Amino acid sequence: MSKVLCDLLKNIDYKLYGELPSEISAISNNSKEITSGDLFFAIPGTQTDGHRYIPQAIQNGAIAIVTEKYQENINIPQIVVSNSRSALSTAAANYYDNPSKKLTVIGITGTNGKTTTVYFLNAILKTAKIGCGSIGTLGFSIHDRFFPLNLTTPDSLQLQQILAKMVNEKVDVVVMEVSSHALSLNRVDDIQFAGGVFTNISQDHLDFYLTIDNYVNAKLELFRKILKTGFRLSNIDDSYSDKFTATGDAQLLTYSIASQADFTWKSDIKYKTGIEGTITSRNISIPIKSSLSGYYNLSNILAASASAIQLGIQPSVISQAIASVDYIPGRLQEVQREGFPRVFIDYAHTPDAIVNVLRALKDIVPSDGKLVTVFGCGGNRDKTKRPKMAEAAASLSDSVIVTTDNPRFEAPEAIIEDAVKGFNKNENYLKITDRKTAIQFAIENSSMKDIVAILGKGHENYQEINGIRHPFSDVKIVEELFGK
Repeated sequence: MSKVLCDLLKNIDYKLYGELPSEISAISNNSKEITSGDLFFAIPGTQTDGHRYIPQAIQNGAIAIVTEKYQENINIPQIVVSNSRSALSTAAANYYDNPSKKLTVIGITGTNGKTTTVYFLNAILKTAKIGCGSIGTLGFSIHDRFFPLNLTTPDSLQLQQILAKMVNEKVDVVVMEVSSHALSLNRVDDIQFAGGVFTNISQDHLDFYLTIDNYVNAKLELFRKILKTGFRLSNIDDSYSDKFTATGDAQLLTYSIASQADFTWKSDIKYKTGIEGTITSRNISIPIKSSLSGYYNLSNILAASASAIQLGIQPSVISQAIASVDYIPGRLQEVQREGFPRVFIDYAHTPDAIVNVLRALKDIVPSDGKLVTVFGCGGNRDKTKRPKMAEAAASLSDSVIVTTDNPRFEAPEAIIEDAVKGFNKNENYLKITDRKTAIQFAIENSSMKDIVAILGKGHENYQEINGIRHPFSDVKIVEELFGK
């Protein structure tokens, strides 16, 4: 759809070289997608620089370019900006008529628990018959339809496209995961947030942020972006909660499993084989019965339920919705068949997440059974957490198999060698490079009394090797081994 170009550039500081076209057909940061009459944004990236693809964009029909560097020998108008990522965010919002301002957008940030919290809150919204959408690691949903995504939080252009689609399809409330990268790389600069939730912090993405403090500061930006008329919800069980409670101007609410807070559990809560208990807040009681287990899921259910109360949803609706969720895809998702060990598949890919998952499983291992863990570490990511992940796995498992995850552009064997440095000499572990073989070995060498935990990939249906995504699903591999 054609747009007046000067309208798209509203609130963007730029220097113009050449005469600004009156209209453009579309905007894109992918030179391959450019067609005649489009505006191309050259974005510097971690792998490659979009400025290299300006000639291709022009060849494909770009009518003007947005660039951070003036380009010599270019015969179309140049719009030079200091930050083309930021400019793309603003232009995309302008192009789609600022859809977030027509929606109630709730952002969830933190290292672990974002996906589960979004999933629960989306289920509550649907049960309350509120037009709802979700965006996150599992993809995005509009009402009851789901669509795949490549990133936890899409880039700003795709994000604005999705939100505009939600507006057109009568969505009222959107709940979305907000990653640290999304906040640092301007993906959510022009999203209006009516509420925000902080789950927790543990080591992750230090390949990008270098220090945990830099990582935390990136996530704090969500709370600064929330409307003053909105709400901030902070998990005060986390050691970094003080930073979040001190950031932002919106109403502050807290939740806690262990301490006094605005939202908490009654002391008789049960969580080892399913969750059963009552959430309390002021004069509100929310009876909860969930098929999910694990101490950490108490926090996720608290966050989703507290957010729902802020959105005006009745406790009875929250109870009904939580009970309706049988599992979260790739989050302690069980695959079972008589005659085989119980197998649980989870996305856990940080030391803290591994500990949380294995503690939940350790609670349900029979006294004469064993807990066997299969895990790998991602390539081209924070190398310092690899031995810590091995240490976490060994601390609660009877045996561990180290295998590949998404090696990306690293040698799988080198990644595994980094990980096994976290094991003590006496610990029971094996190295099996091929992930399918590792899963098969774990299942075939476990009894019906054992539990096998397969960690790291969760819901993912691919394995990324040398830039190519090969079809691979832990769930399907296990189902094949079970003969389903």
